Amino acid sequence: MPFVKNIYLFVLLFIGVFAFLPQEALAQAKEQGIFERFVKPFPEIPVMDKAEFNEKTDALRKKPYGQEVLEYEIRVPKGWTEMDEVSSNFKMSDKLFSDLNTFIGPPTVFGRSRIDIQALNLDVNLTAVQWYLRYILEGGYTTEGFVVHDDDMVEALMIVMEKDYTFYLRTKVIINGAKVIIARYYVPVNIMKEKASMQAAVLDSFNIINKHPREDMEMYDFRFLDVAELKYPMNWKVVASPPRSVDRMDIALLNVREVKDTYGRVESSLTEGKLDVTIVSSAVNNSLVEEVREYKKKIESTGMLIGEKLEFDGKVSYGRDIDFGLTEVYKGLDSANSSTEYEFWYTLMVGGNYYYFMMLLTPSRNENFAVWAENTQNYRAMVGKFTPMVGAFLDRQ
Repeated sequence: MPFVKNIYLFVLLFIGVFAFLPQEALAQAKEQGIFERFVKPFPEIPVMDKAEFNEKTDALRKKPYGQEVLEYEIRVPKGWTEMDEVSSNFKMSDKLFSDLNTFIGPPTVFGRSRIDIQALNLDVNLTAVQWYLRYILEGGYTTEGFVVHDDDMVEALMIVMEKDYTFYLRTKVIINGAKVIIARYYVPVNIMKEKASMQAAVLDSFNIINKHPREDMEMYDFRFLDVAELKYPMNWKVVASPPRSVDRMDIALLNVREVKDTYGRVESSLTEGKLDVTIVSSAVNNSLVEEVREYKKKIESTGMLIGEKLEFDGKVSYGRDIDFGLTEVYKGLDSANSSTEYEFWYTLMVGGNYYYFMMLLTPSRNENFAVWAENTQNYRAMVGKFTPMVGAFLDRQ
């Protein structure tokens, strides 16, 4: 029976993890900052009767460019003009939206209402809320409402300017397979009161017909001899020394972004995240509590301090050969630069005859949301795919 089944070890695990931090750090952070600023309920509006909505709209089903992954359905107000698909030579980008269709309402002195449906390739491993928050932040928008339906669908309301007109823009974002599909419904602010129910009902009717699972991102493999295998994203770089013993092994990985000039030549490289992985045999003299304390000292020796505990969604999975796993998130403090915010994502796993420590250091969600979102999603993937191998179950005594 694996040694982790002993209840005494479970006690040690929890004591060890909490010993990782000063006692004052155990208090939960009271706010998450960026999510509280943007994710909020929609303003209350009258709900349109379904029969009335069906009477005032036409049901459409479209398969843009013949691609099943893009096929959608929507109900559009009667009398609106449908624009043709813009190109038969279709190639999806991961930077610029491709137009799938546009519907334009009748003219008013305040501007025309319209619906745009667009798509692009999903170039990063993000949830819908992370992807759209990044988009909002890069555009400098603020939200009047923002609702998360699930990991692959969000909806938001904001005010935007186009030329001399101001619109209420309601947006629905759906991730399907490796595509981001987005429907935008613009209504001039002066007629929003009478059109709000229609706007909400139309966006509610917008759905993807053929649901595709997320595509796994390409990852490299790193093996700790015959003990464990780590999968990591292709833009991360491994820094490792040859292991001297099967009792203790360490590596570090860096998320490196290359900065290129206008000719595509690399000018410099920026490190945007760091992952430390330590594997320790249960046969070593130190207890698990002592190992965690040593890990804490190692981090502090770099000038980083561990601050208060932060809330997170708890969505971290562990491999089937992991007997126990625990992940927590803490604020990181740089003793040499107090103006920059960081986060520590810390995971302790037990599998076979080994303890596995993984720790991500990343700019915080409030410091650089785009980098934080990508780093933490990659971290979840690396933890979930971490696999003890046959050597982890051998008795080497």
